Amino acid sequence: MKKILKTLLFAFMFSFFILIGNVEANSFNSINMDIYIDKNGDAHITEIWDYTANSGTENYHSYKNIGNSEFTNFTVKEGNNVYTTLSSWDVDASFNDKAYKCGINYVSDGVELCFGISSYGRHTYSLSYTITNFVSNLNDSQMAYWELIPSGSVKKDVYIKIYSDFDYSNDLPVWGYGNYGGTCYVYDGYIEMQPDGKLDSNEYMTILIKFPLDTFNTSSTLNEDFDYYYNMAEEGATNYSDNSSDAMFYIISIFFPLVFIIIITISIAASGASKSNKIAFGSAGNKVPKDVPLYRDIPCKGDIFRAYFIAYNYNLMKKKTDLLGAILLKWLKESKVKVQKAEVGNIIKKEDTCIILENAMAFENRFEEELFNMFYESSKDGILEKKEFEKWCSKNYSKILNWFDSVLNYERDLLVTEGKISVQEVTTLKIFKSKKYIADDSLMEEAKELKGLKNFLEEFTLIKEREAIEVALFEDYLIFAQILGIAKKVATQFKKLYPEVIEGYDYDFDDIFLIYTFSTVGISSANSSKSRAESYSSGGGGFSSGGRTEAAHLVAVAGMGSR
Repeated sequence: MKKILKTLLFAFMFSFFILIGNVEANSFNSINMDIYIDKNGDAHITEIWDYTANSGTENYHSYKNIGNSEFTNFTVKEGNNVYTTLSSWDVDASFNDKAYKCGINYVSDGVELCFGISSYGRHTYSLSYTITNFVSNLNDSQMAYWELIPSGSVKKDVYIKIYSDFDYSNDLPVWGYGNYGGTCYVYDGYIEMQPDGKLDSNEYMTILIKFPLDTFNTSSTLNEDFDYYYNMAEEGATNYSDNSSDAMFYIISIFFPLVFIIIITISIAASGASKSNKIAFGSAGNKVPKDVPLYRDIPCKGDIFRAYFIAYNYNLMKKKTDLLGAILLKWLKESKVKVQKAEVGNIIKKEDTCIILENAMAFENRFEEELFNMFYESSKDGILEKKEFEKWCSKNYSKILNWFDSVLNYERDLLVTEGKISVQEVTTLKIFKSKKYIADDSLMEEAKELKGLKNFLEEFTLIKEREAIEVALFEDYLIFAQILGIAKKVATQFKKLYPEVIEGYDYDFDDIFLIYTFSTVGISSANSSKSRAESYSSGGGGFSSGGRTEAAHLVAVAGMGSR
């Protein structure tokens, strides 16, 4: 009996510790920083934390090496609940004593902005505080040089906006350090800083700004030129490539003429390789005649990905990214998603129309699964709001835009296997090899059918005799119309002509227009972010690289999180 009891006790303790180990540690889901620099060079900062806490008694954001700056006006809010600000903070106080309270803990060469966890679970906190002398005078300019997000704390979404009462010029020199591929540039009069996707655990976010003299009436003065701090930052810059890059730089600097020729040669070859990803055409070309016969069936074997590839290469579509809306309509037909009203908002609750993503879905190919995962990631909870997808696309523009290219390349390879596209190897300058893809004339016949369907759908209201099967096929028509860029027009026509038919659908017909908006707004946001990221350059609007230095006046963040 004792052995049985010992075994049961052991099993219980083992299960208990396993369960404890599986509890998710405290973590950031996202953080936004809004930094307003006033005329005196003081920064008024608001941080929005989407944070999950399962242990500890307090959260904190600590700054060290703060020079002659002071931290004032620290407050914390959670929804409508304003925390009580204490004149002094005791880090050893109990959980209950810290609940719904905040305060500043003064440490060696810095401060910790602290507040009670108050309850475990997911929370949205709003922190506000002022940093005096955020901007300092130098001998030749003014400077703001601060590490804002420390490494190891925020591994997900981060967005930082820095602005003043006046618009910053597009050529204002700004640099971002600490996250590979991140961006830091002037946009629409303010500085925008964000990583490319999500921060890795070893990445952080540091800002360096060079303002002209007398931009701010700051009282902080440092007896150095700007280059002193810039060189210090660059010396500490993290090199994300291997050590051979140093040798390459040495070679380029010594043998520049030779390297220049090599670079030009590689560029020509790369250009040829890039063009080879597009399709060459035989005698039939890729210009589909306008007067093809009307086509009432579903072309391309009903495969929307095949139709997408053909429409793209035969110039039958308006936007390369219209495939996204077509897949959403396909999922709506297959009941993989729903469109319905839901309560949204972390702080201010309101009802809005959202896309509901079902779990444990089976997909026809990996591209649908990848897209579904992107939608779910942007929603966080399976209830996708338009603003959530727009925001996600803005931060993950490379991921979503590259997805469309992956689809095109995959469909191209399938057609190679079918013999519809042939492959030739091309050698440039007898060194660089690339592939050239040539479409067979038989592919033009499928393009004509797709064009015939487009003509049929555009002339739908002019055709007097419409067979019943056309109505039954309308959901498929609409999916293909989305690929061809005419879904909104076709949906409006059908709703007007067949009001009695649309009552039989499992969803509100107006959901189609919402899906069109979702796809359009999201991709527009991705393209906008891509354009902005590509437009900045070092010393002229923005620069991002590595770099973690703790110079005089560089604020090195000691930590951010909970304990």
